Amino acid sequence: MNESSSSARPHLPLARAAAGVLLGLTQGFGLYLVSNNLSGIQGSLGATAAEASWLSTAYFASALWATLLVTKVRLHFGLRVFAMASLWLFLVVCALHLAADSLGSALAVRAALGLAAAPLSTLAIYYLMEALPQRLAPVALLLGFACLQVPGPLSRVISPELLELGRWHGLFVLDVALALLSLAAIHAVPLTPQPRQPAFNRGDLLAFPLYAVGLGLLCVVISQGRLAWWTDAPWLGQCLAASIVFMSLYALVDLNRVNPLVDLRWLASPYMVRFIIAVLLFRVVLSEQTVGVVGLMTVLGQSNEQMRGLFGFVSVGLLAGFLLAIVIAAKRGASPLAVLAGLMVLAAALMDSDATAVSRPEQFYASQTLLAVGLGLFFSASLLMGFGPVLQEGSRHLVTFLAAFSGAQVLGSLLGSAWVATAVAERQTWHYAALAQHLPIGDPQVALRIAQLGGSVARVVGDPAARALQGLSLLQQQVTRESFVLAYNDVFLSTAVLAAAMALWLAVLAWRGRRAAAPAAVAPAAASS
Repeated sequence: MNESSSSARPHLPLARAAAGVLLGLTQGFGLYLVSNNLSGIQGSLGATAAEASWLSTAYFASALWATLLVTKVRLHFGLRVFAMASLWLFLVVCALHLAADSLGSALAVRAALGLAAAPLSTLAIYYLMEALPQRLAPVALLLGFACLQVPGPLSRVISPELLELGRWHGLFVLDVALALLSLAAIHAVPLTPQPRQPAFNRGDLLAFPLYAVGLGLLCVVISQGRLAWWTDAPWLGQCLAASIVFMSLYALVDLNRVNPLVDLRWLASPYMVRFIIAVLLFRVVLSEQTVGVVGLMTVLGQSNEQMRGLFGFVSVGLLAGFLLAIVIAAKRGASPLAVLAGLMVLAAALMDSDATAVSRPEQFYASQTLLAVGLGLFFSASLLMGFGPVLQEGSRHLVTFLAAFSGAQVLGSLLGSAWVATAVAERQTWHYAALAQHLPIGDPQVALRIAQLGGSVARVVGDPAARALQGLSLLQQQVTRESFVLAYNDVFLSTAVLAAAMALWLAVLAWRGRRAAAPAAVAPAAASS
């Protein structure tokens, strides 16, 4: 940041920090307000649950490759043009949401928003990095990504009022308001101009469509497989095959270019392979919160209204995780953060694995807050450990790293959701069969229970035979609910096992890294003596 301009305008760092926070929240709410409220908006669009799920798929299918595109656009056309164009595009797309009243139009707008929202994360980080001194650049980086993550749980806290305000359109009143405020902020608080550099060449005209279509089809397969079911829908296999073909063609093109779209050879280095695997796996285990606990609470009849307190604690825990990461990284470095995060997820998953049919959000306050702190720690660790090698090499791999990091985050989230939903479906079927075989109709205790349940509707059902059928139906509902609870407990235990394995692996990597760094630290000291 320019020292003279700072002294002339002492309020400028604070204004830039506020603008960065605002931009991060704008991008985050644009994603999470819809993805966390699909059940609440499907009625507004006249869609089934499976059809409404395409709203999230459309967003992620475009957002998955948008980071690469917008990073190149920023480098090629300059920061100010990039900032103004991206905010206007985001504002227009948010406004179009207010006019979307059918599933088809909503899908088109959500896909456009996935592209329009991608630049806001870059702008948020730039503003926060300029708000702080250069020596605090890692702190600014972590705060920027914290602003992008907090709207996830926070959207569940504020969405009930927005849905009451205007159902589907009510969610986007906030988006439009935030977009207008963001547009005013970048007009009032400009960023320091950055040097431009050529970022596009003619080979990108072939490579980029192959890259975008391949990733988009992969996103469709992962997000829709658990709903259409993996082996029951032939079109899923066709999409997967097409994705493999497109990505193979893209790799064939890019590996033979002097200036590739993404440096695949650098991504294939051992360090980056380990980094990407770690990000993918950790995003999978963190689905215990976004899909596991939320799914369990939904089965038990809890809505966002009842879960507001839970996700209020989660929001606080997430912020605490990022702040704790800054303190630990300053004293111990980034490597202990990932191990500590894995241990926190392990503890949280074990705490959740004894849920019952009478569990309510209050029973998950401690575990999910702990899990949120773990998310903040791991996200911080992945950023610090990933950006380190990039900055050491002069940022020539910055575009590749951002594309890989954002892609691993999105794909990891989708894979986690798919894994949890698939595992719950399979385990629920198994538990239901196991419970049902121990409840024969001829058993006197079972017959007594059916009679008791039937008696609960005696005031409205006078026919004894009809009451018996109602009692049997209520018993089946109880068995189904219990089987779902047991299935989610199995998934939580599986998450704990995976988290334990990850914590052990990350601890071994951290230990090896310290051993490798020790001789390098001793050599300069010996030379100076």
